[in-house]
Amino acid sequence: MIITIPPSKERSAQVFLHERFKNVHMQKLILIPFILLLFTAGCITATPPAADEPDILLITPSDPFPTVSGQGTYVNIIIAETITPPVSYNLGYVTIPPGNATPPHRLLGTSELVYVIGGAARIHCDSKTVEAAAGELVLLPEGVLQSIESIGEDDLRYLSANQPQYTYEIDIRDDGLIPLSNTTNAEPIVIPDPAGGIEWDFDTGTLIYTLINPVLMPEMDIPIDYSAAYAQILPGGSIVGNRLTGSTDLIYVVEGEITIRAGDGVDYSIPAGYAALFPPGKPKEISNAGNTDAVILSVVDPAWRPEIFEMTEE
Repeated sequence: MIITIPPSKERSAQVFLHERFKNVHMQKLILIPFILLLFTAGCITATPPAADEPDILLITPSDPFPTVSGQGTYVNIIIAETITPPVSYNLGYVTIPPGNATPPHRLLGTSELVYVIGGAARIHCDSKTVEAAAGELVLLPEGVLQSIESIGEDDLRYLSANQPQYTYEIDIRDDGLIPLSNTTNAEPIVIPDPAGGIEWDFDTGTLIYTLINPVLMPEMDIPIDYSAAYAQILPGGSIVGNRLTGSTDLIYVVEGEITIRAGDGVDYSIPAGYAALFPPGKPKEISNAGNTDAVILSVVDPAWRPEIFEMTEE
């Protein structure tokens, strides 16, 4: 049986490239599971998943609504009230028309991850300004004076994640706000597009690599506890069946459409703009049965380490 979610209104997205997955061919038995380690993320725990947890939670995005200041629109993907088991972040899809920007504001006690899907952004972070195009990621530390501006000819479209989760109470907006000075860790973390030298695993038709992970990238002093990875799946390509122990795994479809076979044995068709959340320990198999490439993001909470990954098929 195929369960199909209606197509997303946000189907167009850029195919973006990220941190190179550095694997040498260490025999095919080792190559496939190790690639998947970079796709997933989390902290190990010996506690098995609760018996009453579902095998998969299908995530339908909300209708767009105006941002707090009205310069664009926001779509809820992950919010605390709708997710069981709970995750430590919220996730939304933001659209800002050209020439508009979020007003200067501070988010107290929470970082903001900005992952550009389309258009171009100029991001102000205290006294530092960076620009980001499709496929690039910027992490803004908590408490900085920030503003995100759409500078391209097309709408700026990006995913926004906050950890801890966003609330109106922590969003400080005042005309008198000024950049912080002499503060530590106030610099944005920028993950540029590492397009050169990307390798495909042609055995599975999938390209997978890590974007940001505080466990894999300790030298970067990343102030989040979750991790994000990117995968591009060719038509007919697949990701070997796997599960994560002790971490949730959100699969968000950026482009194309994927089929996920969950632990209940059902095949779920997930189009662009929609997502599926897997509780800790729940198995999944991902494939692309379409005629175009599929692009997905995996957000794993807590952040990945190798011990949590288990293959579920030979």
